[in-house]
Amino acid sequence: MDNRIKRVVFNEEEHTYTFDGRPLYGVTGVIGKMMGKKFPDNDRVMIATMYGSDVHKEVENYYNHGIPSLSTRGSMWVVKAIEDFKRWCNLNKPLKTECEVMVSDFEGTASKVDIVVHFDERSVFLFDIKTTAVFDREYCTLQLNVYKQLYEAVYDRKVQGMYVLSTKQERMFRILDDTPERIAKVLKDNKEASIC
Repeated sequence: MDNRIKRVVFNEEEHTYTFDGRPLYGVTGVIGKMMGKKFPDNDRVMIATMYGSDVHKEVENYYNHGIPSLSTRGSMWVVKAIEDFKRWCNLNKPLKTECEVMVSDFEGTASKVDIVVHFDERSVFLFDIKTTAVFDREYCTLQLNVYKQLYEAVYDRKVQGMYVLSTKQERMFRILDDTPERIAKVLKDNKEASIC
C-alpha cells in the first residue's frame, strides 16, 4: 500500500480533497465536463446531491448493520439494491468488504470508491452506487476505470471486476474496461486544475 493515501483528507461538508494542503479534485466533475453534462448550482441539483449522499450512508449502514433506516425518499429501492449486492456476496464468498475507500494519484485526483470487495489477498471488485433515474453506461465506465487505475496503484491489488448498484433501476450493471487515453485525460485535467 502507498502510505501517502493516509495523508489525503476529505472535507465532507465542502466535498473537497487535499493532499498535504494541496487541492485535489474528484473524478465526477471532470468526467461531467468531458461528456458535456451540466450541473447548475440550483436547489434541484443540491437536493439530488444531498439525496445521493444520504443513500450512500444508508447503504453503508444497512450493509454493515443489517438495519435500513428508511430515512431517505425511495428507501425501498435502496433496500432492494443492497439485498441484490448481499446475494452477490453470498454467491461469491468474499473475504471482506470495505465502504468509502480513498484513492488518489496525489497529483490532482482523489475520490472514494463506494464499496471494495476483497476475494483474496491480491484481488478485489469495485462497486459504485448510483441513485439517478437513468443509468449512464459511458459515464460510469470512465468513472470506475479511473477508480480501478488509482486503486491498483495505491493498494497494489488487481481489480478483477467493476459494477454499478443502481438503486432506482433495482439492478447491478457490470462495467467493462475503458481506453487508457480517456483515463489519462481525466487525471491530466485534474492535475492541471490542481496546479492553477
